[in-house]
Amino acid sequence: MVLVKMLLAVAVLAMAVTGGLCDPTTDSSGCPVSFREKCRCGLAYSRYDGFKNKRYTVNCTNTGFASTEMLHDLPENTEVLIFSGNYVPELPANVLDNLKDYGDLEAIDMSNNNIRFIQGKTFHKVYSVTTLVLDHNDLEITDEKERPRIFSNFEGLERLHLTNAFTEMINASDYLLSLEDIFYESKLTELRVLHLEQNEIWSIGKNQKVFCQLPKLEQVLLGDNRLIDFDFRIDCLPELQYIDLERNMIFRLSDEAMTRLDSFSNKKGNTLQINMEENPFSCDCRSKSFIHWLNSTGIDVMHNEVYKCVDGYPTTNIGKKLREVQQLTCPSSASRTSSISDDVFTERELEDFHKTHYDDHHTTGYSSATIGALSFLLVFTSSLLLAVAYFHRKVLKDLTSPIWTFITRYVGYTGIADEETPREVNV
Repeated sequence: MVLVKMLLAVAVLAMAVTGGLCDPTTDSSGCPVSFREKCRCGLAYSRYDGFKNKRYTVNCTNTGFASTEMLHDLPENTEVLIFSGNYVPELPANVLDNLKDYGDLEAIDMSNNNIRFIQGKTFHKVYSVTTLVLDHNDLEITDEKERPRIFSNFEGLERLHLTNAFTEMINASDYLLSLEDIFYESKLTELRVLHLEQNEIWSIGKNQKVFCQLPKLEQVLLGDNRLIDFDFRIDCLPELQYIDLERNMIFRLSDEAMTRLDSFSNKKGNTLQINMEENPFSCDCRSKSFIHWLNSTGIDVMHNEVYKCVDGYPTTNIGKKLREVQQLTCPSSASRTSSISDDVFTERELEDFHKTHYDDHHTTGYSSATIGALSFLLVFTSSLLLAVAYFHRKVLKDLTSPIWTFITRYVGYTGIADEETPREVNV
């Protein structure tokens, strides 16, 4: 009898070791029961390393969670946490259990959660995380008290994704100032890739040193914004290799920007890559130095052979590739329109010409299509006003008759004859 009991005990133990018995602390998806069978837990290929290896992944995508309470039960062996597509406007302190060791955790994806605020004490023991994704949230990072500390425990962070991450209620130039403070306080000394696409950024000029707190930065991605120039410092980024400026509002690079890029590339000793595809390039007299730079710089301006003129002067430049444009002219109020060359405008004259005839950033000259549209709008508006006046002529007559009568009575008797001297009318 004793022997039978011993054999049963060994069998039960073997079943537990081999997974024959269900763990009472996990659900059918392999996750802790507090996840309410809404998530998936187990080995899976990770997109954060290019699907090269399987990682223990906890995936809570589009689960409808309105809090992060269940993350206190996150298994300690988790390597990838995906908590995306939920509704958590504010991340509380200690999202993960700060008594557990998450030394295996490599990636955290908290994108598309409607996150507005991240407290300074939200993340602990995330020193091994190399990828943090906060894309498509509504972050407000101007709070002076908590703001600078939100990334402070990500000591090993290499890739930070902030695509479409910030609230549209605050001007981009303001939150970029806050972002520099965050970088300074967080000490992201290992960060190599920074995503800032789709954030309605018009200019970084007020804060040109915004990225200087990231000494190992290799890639800065600013595509799908509204930048009109390359206007931030890179001389403080010795490891920089790639700048993405796709689909912005760049008509041409300024002389300062081109000098800055060339100086950095020459000092660095190897080729810097910059991508400016699908920008609304303008091909007129102001673009001469930019087009010359495209054809002569040692920087790898990626795919520049397909860059096209979206606007220009003469208008025959529109639609041409920048590298094929031969004639670059500008309209002048003094009819001084001719092919740009060194003997037509000096550099100072050209600068004065720009200030007189063009806005510093936004104006690119009017194309014939623009002029036609404005003319049509003017004619249409005038016709509409005349039509309204015609159909309401009786009302207008009733309104204007008393005024006309008053005017004629007031001045009519003082100026009947041209030679008569006007005199005051006593009323």
